[in-house]
Amino acid sequence: MAHSHSHDHNHTGKTISRLWFTFFLNLGISIAQLIGGFLSNSMALISDAVHNLSDTGSIGVSLIARKYANKRADKQMTFGYRRADIIGAFINLIILIAVSLFLVKEGIERFLQPEEIDGSIMFWVALIGLTGNVLSVFILHSDSKKSLNIKSAYVHLFWDAAASLAVIVGGVLILFYDLYIIDPILTVGIALYLLYTTYNMLRETVSILMEATPQDVHIDSIKNELESISYVRDVHHIHVWKIDEYQKMLECHVHIDKSHSNLLEEIKSDIKACLSDRFDITHSAIEFELKPCESSTHHS
Repeated sequence: MAHSHSHDHNHTGKTISRLWFTFFLNLGISIAQLIGGFLSNSMALISDAVHNLSDTGSIGVSLIARKYANKRADKQMTFGYRRADIIGAFINLIILIAVSLFLVKEGIERFLQPEEIDGSIMFWVALIGLTGNVLSVFILHSDSKKSLNIKSAYVHLFWDAAASLAVIVGGVLILFYDLYIIDPILTVGIALYLLYTTYNMLRETVSILMEATPQDVHIDSIKNELESISYVRDVHHIHVWKIDEYQKMLECHVHIDKSHSNLLEEIKSDIKACLSDRFDITHSAIEFELKPCESSTHHS
């Protein structure tokens, strides 16, 4: 057990170190792209800079959330602080959506009134952005599989790398062909694609915060499985939710005959084993009834 705890602690320390490195790297990229965007008059480069700046903010939120997520449960926060990760992810995604909508507006205005752009500055600064984003994506790749919050920051960086690549192509077209209209097209295209990619993650995050039934859980299936256990007559008031992206919670009422009350611990053990094996629910609160309550016909 001591070895496992040490391993988790070391892994958390490495995660935070990688987040800090990525934070300062993206802050530097954002500043460089903003300066380059204003010098070249490229809205696409400025949009890439703003996205990078939102990445920097999202990583900062991830660092704060990671700090609180690892705090132990106490009398005020009896479930611990694990949902801090989800709140961090929610903030990240809302910021990204707001920035993307703003850039759609700016891109449309620039499309209607194209302006001259310095393709050379646009190209080289975008290349710097691409290099930094690819490095950041590489650094956070493994951690993104373990946390929805870090995954949201990772997705920011991944698509911003793709955006930087598009801006590089745009810079080449402007540099050699004076195709200025490509700048607002890239701006709107990048923003719309980011809106599309954040939708599912935002939906999952809101679902957890609203304590909705997880998508892979069906209340009727749980009811049928539990009622097939020996001595269980009826199961109702079933509630299933997630405390974070991993841990599922359940509470329910279970009706058994009074004559079987001496088997209560055995029945409870069978129920918990069924929930764990069949539905991956390892934390449950079960209320036993020796006579059905008035609302036993309802599931929730």
